[in-house]
Amino acid sequence: MTRKLDLVVDNADILTMDPAHPRASRVGIRNGRIAGLDDDLDGWDTAERIDAGGACLLPGLIDAHTHLELRGQAMSALDIGACTTPSGALELIAKAAAGRPRDAWIEVGGYDQAAIGRHLTAAELDVAAGGRRVWVRHISCHASVVSTAVLAAEPDRELVGRPRLAAGLLEELEQNVVRRQRLPYAGGELGEVIAAAAQEARRQGVTFCVDAGNGGEVGSLSPVDGAAYLDLHASGRLPVRMGLMPSMDVLRELPVHRDDRYRRGIDLGLRSGFGSDSLFLAGQKVVLDGGMSVGTARMTEPFAGLDGLGTWRDDPEAMAEAIVDGHLAGWQMAVHAIGDAAMDLAVEAFTKAQRTLPRLDARHRIEHGGAIRPDHVARVAELGVSVVTQPSFLYDFGDRYTELLGPSRAGWLYRGRSLLDAGVRLVGSTDRPLPGTPLRAVQALAERASSSGRVSSPEERVTVREALEAFTVHGAWITRKERVLGRIAPDFCVLGRNPLDIDVSEIAAIPVLGTAVDGEFSWY
Repeated sequence: MTRKLDLVVDNADILTMDPAHPRASRVGIRNGRIAGLDDDLDGWDTAERIDAGGACLLPGLIDAHTHLELRGQAMSALDIGACTTPSGALELIAKAAAGRPRDAWIEVGGYDQAAIGRHLTAAELDVAAGGRRVWVRHISCHASVVSTAVLAAEPDRELVGRPRLAAGLLEELEQNVVRRQRLPYAGGELGEVIAAAAQEARRQGVTFCVDAGNGGEVGSLSPVDGAAYLDLHASGRLPVRMGLMPSMDVLRELPVHRDDRYRRGIDLGLRSGFGSDSLFLAGQKVVLDGGMSVGTARMTEPFAGLDGLGTWRDDPEAMAEAIVDGHLAGWQMAVHAIGDAAMDLAVEAFTKAQRTLPRLDARHRIEHGGAIRPDHVARVAELGVSVVTQPSFLYDFGDRYTELLGPSRAGWLYRGRSLLDAGVRLVGSTDRPLPGTPLRAVQALAERASSSGRVSSPEERVTVREALEAFTVHGAWITRKERVLGRIAPDFCVLGRNPLDIDVSEIAAIPVLGTAVDGEFSWY
């Protein structure tokens, strides 16, 4: 009987990410699994053969913290990301609004107040858009600027009567002013934006995404967004594997038995791990604070040049209780903590959770870890908690973040080397819709240079191989997919150059030539 493979890739420069067999030139796939490398494939026939032409083959990149819905929304919105002045941004908004119906929404993406010098105002949006409803969403999604027409439709007059909000600037949950009016998206509309963002990710070498904040106030465009992912998957239009991360506010009180020890969950008690290798429930997300770009990350001392300590997303005691409750229920907890005070709360909650019910393989995760003090490093390692980082922020915002933290705290910024040396798993992600690709993030993690060339904490640099592991091996581990993904796998990307064989400064520019998901290959 003839032995037959589904796919063989020949003439490739293969980085397996497996220390036992680090390099290869030929790989075979059968029934969605790796059948072998190099000489292992002798004597096998194959249904399909691909000549890689000497290109580099790498396990599919894993983007462990994304917002595909928000990225898809931004892709369909007016993009003002190239603007450098308020007048330039307002001119583009005026052109987009011209001729639109009076009740139309003018949705704007790519907005960064630092890039244009200051925040836009509601009064300026009123003039530019002729009184129409305008929603200018900050690239961090932690703030928005809206026109007076949006504020006027808000029933909570006490909320919009605050001076800052009267100028149209909404921060954190104040953005529910927009949410109540514009959202939710219909299922078909939502499916289209998800598919567009997922296809963009795949063209960047990504074969697996985790969407952070499904169904909740942060990160979703509908409380039933999971249905859109299911519909895409069922129809074969979901181009990447997906892990869905329900937001804390999706959970509700459940009449569980007292012996179960927890109170909150989603219906049927479903939790992390439910689903398949293609679409499943990942961690439960708890957002503790805001973002660094808009000064709402919660700090123990104010950012340089700013008043206040940032923002708690909710009552700290209630959020800590939610983390412990989710741990008791068996969830993997994914805790958004950017400021050092938020890191304190996360560490305290994880410590209490493990003392209450030890779970040796909980694989809990801290999302971002923007400002990690030296004393946090050992505590995070001791707890076995991973840090899901966004190294591209160092390139796009490193100069600004360094100035916000000031000289005494600059070394806390998106750590790398110190976490790895302490035994903390460092997991890579982009946090799309923010700018940056996985290869840009790999370069930034190894180089720690901003777009201006300024290097942030060079002692925190990691090797290129370690940076690649953050987007492959550790991404698979944090999602419990290490048996099928992360090392050489049926998901792979084909790169124009080998990241290990070129100067670090050239990694972000490597072209992605193709990707395979579950052995299904596409050239670009």
